[in-house]
Amino acid sequence: MLEQADLLIALLTRVRLEARFVCDTDSQQRWQSAPAATANGMFVYAVRGAVELDHDGRSLRLQQGDLALFPHSVAEWLAKLDASASLPAALLRRSCAATEQGAIAPRVLCAGLHYDAASAMPLCRLFPPAMVVEAAAVAAEPMLSHALRGLSQELERASALRNPVLLRALELIYSLGLERAVAGRERDGDDDGASALRDPRIARCLYYMYTHFAEKCSLEELAAHAGLSKSALSARFAALVGEPPARHLARIRVAEARRLLRGTELSQETVAQQVGYASVVGMHLAFRTIAGETPGAARRSAG
Repeated sequence: MLEQADLLIALLTRVRLEARFVCDTDSQQRWQSAPAATANGMFVYAVRGAVELDHDGRSLRLQQGDLALFPHSVAEWLAKLDASASLPAALLRRSCAATEQGAIAPRVLCAGLHYDAASAMPLCRLFPPAMVVEAAAVAAEPMLSHALRGLSQELERASALRNPVLLRALELIYSLGLERAVAGRERDGDDDGASALRDPRIARCLYYMYTHFAEKCSLEELAAHAGLSKSALSARFAALVGEPPARHLARIRVAEARRLLRGTELSQETVAQQVGYASVVGMHLAFRTIAGETPGAARRSAG
């Protein structure tokens, strides 16, 4: 049976994460190469003490060691906050300074990440807007817990925000956190947008898409991998993922094509072949439908 981690790795491989900012309630330091509202995803980590986040008007309480992840709609959420308040204090329902006398002031880290709109679509459709990885689950993943501990310690140094290694650490934390969060929701039986990842038949179909998108990937082949008829797969896939299999496959192909066009000097003909299109015309039509631009415009936008 397909392991949950295999599918998540395949999904996250296609999401081009780019760390944008990291900040800390314990310090006035702030690293932000673009406005916070441009980040598509964010995580918040309760380093010390319990905190209560105001997530779009709803309360989300974190105990010490908990990690909260917000895969999408972050721009809209941050836009509603008081612009004069620094992050992450602006995310808290009660100020970190408003603690009882003698109590240890909570400490919170948060970081924002951006991912390309074309590659973000599959992720945004498959993950719920907010997930929490409890402290015990964080501790059970050594790489995740070590990365968070290292980030927390590094931000105590005055020169930390000039360390480019932090960018990679934020991406690692975000990816591992998502994996743990979805696995936890699977065990708890939560009914949310991640149900497509938990459905074993749709998961097999998604995994095949993300690992074989350069091949034909006909509806017949996808249905065979899912163990369903073509009509049953189409209905079940659309209900859980939010769009037909062919459109989701096109998103994956366009995301990979954009990466190749922007990061290599391969011809459009070669790129089309590598992502599963028989001709440049087919790739061009998919670009216009999915990304709202032409392959040539995607290449020019990379400078």
